[in-house]
Amino acid sequence: MNPCIPIIAAIACITTGATAIETHDPNRTATIYVHGFDPDGAEMTGVFGEDMSEPLLAVIADMAGIPLLGGDPLPINSVAGTTYYGDTPPDYYSAADIAELDAITAAWGGGMPRYAFIIAKYARNVMQRTGASQVNIVSASMGTYVARWLITHDSDGLASEGTIARWLSLEGVLAGHWAATNDTLSDLWDEYGTPSIDVDQMHYDWCNAQYGDRLTMDSALFGDILVGMEISTRDTEGDLTNVMLLVNDFHANDGVVTAAEAWYHTVTPQSQFMGHEPTRTYFHVNHYELAEHSPGMAQIASFLTGTRRVRIELTDAQIQDMHEPDNWAWDWTPAEIVFTSSVIAPAADTLWGITEPVCDRQADGVASPIHEVGSNGDSLQPDHLVYDDFPPPGETTLNVTVGAVEIDDDLRYGVFEPLIGDGWDELGEDTIAVNITTPGVTYQSINAPDFSGTLRIEVIEYPFPELTNAVPGDVDGDGIVGVDDLLSIIAAWGPCSGCIEDINGDGFVDVNDLLAALAAWTG
Repeated sequence: MNPCIPIIAAIACITTGATAIETHDPNRTATIYVHGFDPDGAEMTGVFGEDMSEPLLAVIADMAGIPLLGGDPLPINSVAGTTYYGDTPPDYYSAADIAELDAITAAWGGGMPRYAFIIAKYARNVMQRTGASQVNIVSASMGTYVARWLITHDSDGLASEGTIARWLSLEGVLAGHWAATNDTLSDLWDEYGTPSIDVDQMHYDWCNAQYGDRLTMDSALFGDILVGMEISTRDTEGDLTNVMLLVNDFHANDGVVTAAEAWYHTVTPQSQFMGHEPTRTYFHVNHYELAEHSPGMAQIASFLTGTRRVRIELTDAQIQDMHEPDNWAWDWTPAEIVFTSSVIAPAADTLWGITEPVCDRQADGVASPIHEVGSNGDSLQPDHLVYDDFPPPGETTLNVTVGAVEIDDDLRYGVFEPLIGDGWDELGEDTIAVNITTPGVTYQSINAPDFSGTLRIEVIEYPFPELTNAVPGDVDGDGIVGVDDLLSIIAAWGPCSGCIEDINGDGFVDVNDLLAALAAWTG
């Protein structure tokens, strides 16, 4: 075979936009961080869409073992971030880009549609500069609202072209914002704060108008994207909690965002990635503590680079002693039972020195739902999510603790039985070791002092490439992708399962591997 033919074919494929590079490859995927709300953000001046420095980026890069954006050449799987606030476009915007952004701003008044376009253009710029074939999106707080628009409304065609690999939301304003919707708070904000398009668009009505139902994930564009949610639940008894209690409308929250608006309650089949709903992890920290909460950061790292997902759920439970008095003069039933859970990952301690739970659902602050039980011996199906995420690399066992309490008096839960207890009665807890090495579904029993139950454990192995320290396309190992690597690929042309020249891992060295090398070109 003429060695020039494969090169000509590769060039032809590039000019037509065809590619067969493997998806969801952490070695070839850049990560874009999308920041949250600033009260003055909508009015800010300055350049948007440029690289920014953010402490969280360095933490993600260090724990995940992937590089920060920087150096020469720029690493393919760089971690990067920008701001969507500002009034001046960056140098890489064309006249057409500026015109399109101006049209979006005029149509919507700015806000989420404008910010999403800015993030999409920045993601394309990072991909062009690094040679990455896809991007991950890590969004925090209102940044999640921006990311939802970006994907669902296909800003700059990023989602429809399959260029988004994974999206992880951190305590995100996913489904609107309670405070932006509450009439009392919104009136106070308008009178004493800075009226903002951002706040207006976080109203539940606006969210419903854009998505049909704000709590439903319903778009085929999500079908190729691995989606995950981190939810924080410590309300810290701040202003948000006080207003909720005042208007008798309390919800679990982290002091800023309610837990209920931070995840999709319904996921349609077309939105599911490989038949599964998004991951969901709980941490009992407030809105601002999550950025410094090492288990939360570890879960970001594992989500961005992992291949194995574990879902653990308390599917059924039997209450032996519901801790309600047996009094002939007064029937105190039903008992109000709340299940609690925490998960320890031994590998998190080995890798990062983390001994705190990598998922933590407590009863405090209504972080876990309430269930009613009529009598001792009754069974129920709590469907309590214990853990659903990617464990740390190399993990074989998760230590799972499940407990329960009976609520006698708690203002947040709306239970008032002060004559029979001092607030909560403990039903005990049980800790078991759960093996997570084998894909599939298994069941394990828990046996606490006053209740028992069954855990459903599902281990899912995704067909993703694993993170390596190698430079994709660097066949000869000299740290760059250049002519010598192309020549090595051509020399190995044909069936070649497992060889280093088979860059995309399909068992053949062919034009697709040349494309992968050319996309990663640094030499």
